[in-house]
Amino acid sequence: MTTLIAAFAVAIAAPTFDDAISNKLEDLTFTAKVVSATRSELRKINPDFALGYEAKEVKVLWKEPMMIRLNANQAGENITYIINGTTKTYNVPRIGARGREDVSKSPGKHQTLLDFGLLTKSMKQSFIKGTYVRTEGSLHVFDVNYQFSGDPTRHRVWVDPQRRYITRRMWYNRKGELLATFIYENPVERNGVWVPTRTTVRNSENKVAGVTEYTDVRVNTGLAASNFAV
Repeated sequence: MTTLIAAFAVAIAAPTFDDAISNKLEDLTFTAKVVSATRSELRKINPDFALGYEAKEVKVLWKEPMMIRLNANQAGENITYIINGTTKTYNVPRIGARGREDVSKSPGKHQTLLDFGLLTKSMKQSFIKGTYVRTEGSLHVFDVNYQFSGDPTRHRVWVDPQRRYITRRMWYNRKGELLATFIYENPVERNGVWVPTRTTVRNSENKVAGVTEYTDVRVNTGLAASNFAV
């Protein structure tokens, strides 16, 4: 009888990946502002990752399913980056980069709200999968992988199941090596959705590489799909 009771308790307590999903989120806009960035420490994570901190302010727009737009102004030039489904377009005049790309088999090139501490319905449906690892205090821990089997990159995430946002994320490369740890803090509630407003990233040496804050957070305002035309 004791064994049966214990098994039943485990069964009803085991969280699922659905518990990590911000299931009320339909669209989101905010402005990301770099508070601090140490280029030498950022480059230890990934040279391309370090480039993301060159623009001091970026306007971020997200709309379900799987649409994101980033607008930035760097050295007086407008930079635009859009992903709609599996198609990415970009325009970076400073380096003469402009183009269109199919990222269906390159999930690492597909920026999503995972980078900002959120998981959405469409991400779970067609982009990532999550495996429950354990519970630490009030947080659920999941291993997150891409659904594309050709890329074994892994993210370990700690999720607040009540507010449904990521509090910590550890990013591992294809070889299983730790690249960076992200801490998501200062969540705010907008239209029933919790959104973290501060991210601190540490490299594999546990040195702070960058800090970003998010302002003007707006949720479920009915963003038009035309913002994400590719």
